[in-house]
Amino acid sequence: MPDNHDQTDESSDASRRDFLKVTGAATAAGALGSLAGCTGGGGGDGGDGGGGQATDTSAEEKKQEGASSFFGGTETETGDGGGGQATEESDGGGGGETVNISYLSAEAVENSKTKPHFQNSISRFEEQMGDVQVQLQTASYGDLKSKLASSVEGGNPPTLAEGGSTGLRFYFSGKVPSHTDFIEGSEHFPGKWSAANRSMADFRGDWWCGGSMRHSVSNLGIRPKLFSQAGVDSPDQFETWSGFYDACQALADENSDVFPYEETGVWNDLESYWGYSHTAYTGGKDPWIRGDPVDPTVIINNDDHDDRPRTDGIIQSAVKMANEFSSPESASRGDEEIPSLMLTDKVASFNYATQNYARWYTVKEDAQIGWHDGDGDFMLLPHPKLDADFGEKIGVSDLEGLEGQHGGHVWALEQAQFLFSGFSDKQTERAWDLNVFFHRDEEHVMKEYGEFYQAIPGDSDMMQLLLQEYPNTPQNFTKVLENLGNYPKQYVTTGAPWDVGGTDQIRWTDINETISQSIAGQRSAEDTPGVVAERVNKTLAEQNKENMREA
Repeated sequence: MPDNHDQTDESSDASRRDFLKVTGAATAAGALGSLAGCTGGGGGDGGDGGGGQATDTSAEEKKQEGASSFFGGTETETGDGGGGQATEESDGGGGGETVNISYLSAEAVENSKTKPHFQNSISRFEEQMGDVQVQLQTASYGDLKSKLASSVEGGNPPTLAEGGSTGLRFYFSGKVPSHTDFIEGSEHFPGKWSAANRSMADFRGDWWCGGSMRHSVSNLGIRPKLFSQAGVDSPDQFETWSGFYDACQALADENSDVFPYEETGVWNDLESYWGYSHTAYTGGKDPWIRGDPVDPTVIINNDDHDDRPRTDGIIQSAVKMANEFSSPESASRGDEEIPSLMLTDKVASFNYATQNYARWYTVKEDAQIGWHDGDGDFMLLPHPKLDADFGEKIGVSDLEGLEGQHGGHVWALEQAQFLFSGFSDKQTERAWDLNVFFHRDEEHVMKEYGEFYQAIPGDSDMMQLLLQEYPNTPQNFTKVLENLGNYPKQYVTTGAPWDVGGTDQIRWTDINETISQSIAGQRSAEDTPGVVAERVNKTLAEQNKENMREA
């Protein structure tokens, strides 16, 4: 991907016009005319008879392979040994009887366009398969866990669900089966999954789910107009945490009506921190938990570990940056509020910027995305990397003299799809076919992520196809891809590589909620790592066991 800062400037008007068509500012008709007759990969998922990479590669090798490249490649694909296991086995009776399955999705109700699109796609899937009817069930991401819990407890789970990391708990209890047979019999997976998907779907050497259909990625977002007015003459100043800190300080001195940096973290929703925590490291090292998942090493507040200062230092700096530059509402501020705050000159930057450009055009139809000679409305950049001077600037001695690299969080675990146990073979097969369809059907993927809900497809070749179909994407989308390509080991899925019980509790509560409480003033920055570590270790002691799956 090109790396010039004004990459979209020369074609900005054309780019904006193209994408206003597909973001609601103008009609979406014709945006994908070239795909009108494209049905993509269909529903079946042929296999190689059960051989392939998943059986020959250790869990640790798969983790390392997944970290080496975001887009990955085809080197891990299984062969083309023929028949489609998921579509050719007989259910032992009934012949041509219709198979009824249900699918629970949150993405389908993410906005007003996604549900009808999912419904249309499901209709095409039913027509292609010829022997299946799909009941679409929906819930918001906020309600998804409770809806899944109640349906499972009531003995009426969906056949397939987009349930995220909630599925891990069901996997431990046997309510979600191993997906290894399907993955090993697939001509697509894991080879065409992104590295984030491969890392997420593998739990201690077993494929526990069917991957995530799409990803979002956390980055730094700035309002160039405000920073250039404060004397910042290039986005290069945001390369390091010291440069970012100096830019925020200059803006604070220049304009007291603007909050230079807004931390977004609704009590336990501090996902922005997941991303910039990696910038104290290089090579994709995990800032929190490493080693044997049965008896893992916790880096946080661990004086016996050489990397403790990097992890603890960024935790402290997160609290200090928010206290110095963010609004009093930051500890209860959701990232959804930021576009309107930034485009009305109330906030100048945040660390939860993603590839979704529609949210900016929704607030301002003619928003200029990119630097634009310092006159841009919004620009996406990688999280600043740790430099040797930042610790002294921010007042965190742990970080003094240390350096790191750009990095961020890739959402994959949060959108994991998985099958439920207790259904007939034919129902399970058709549910798997539906999962493959959502990953591989070109019409569904292109329209969904290029038109209705801007995101990165979970399959690497679908991402390349999306770029071909949408060549004039705004700067924030293309910059995300550039960051992923430039620093593949540094952009990872938080929590999945730990392979521990209690992943959600550790991510959302022990880490995020604790840091958010500190930002809200409940404890000092210096005391925060100790509290985080205490809670993480307690969760591991209570929930992480050698054999978490019941027989």
